[in-house]
Amino acid sequence: MAVTQAHTRLSINGLGWGLSAAFAILFVLCMLIAWFMPMRAAHGYVSLLSDADIRSTRIWVDGLIWSLAGGWLIALVLGTVYNWIVARRAPDLIRK
Repeated sequence: MAVTQAHTRLSINGLGWGLSAAFAILFVLCMLIAWFMPMRAAHGYVSLLSDADIRSTRIWVDGLIWSLAGGWLIALVLGTVYNWIVARRAPDLIRK
């Protein structure tokens, strides 16, 4: 008797909000590190999301907007590809 493992589809909505929140938290942590311990690595990640001065409010707006947009973009691509692969493999798992 063969045991098959069923894979469920990935929720793109949940993945989008989760990745966006993770990127926003990472941005805030890097901003705090850049303020209190000026390090090149923290400035590098922050500069990926905004070219504004580290002391301006525009950097916060840009960073949070790009964190949200990046999280949803990755969720759409990753979730769609994963769900497509799972849907293609499902008939193969049933036949075994």
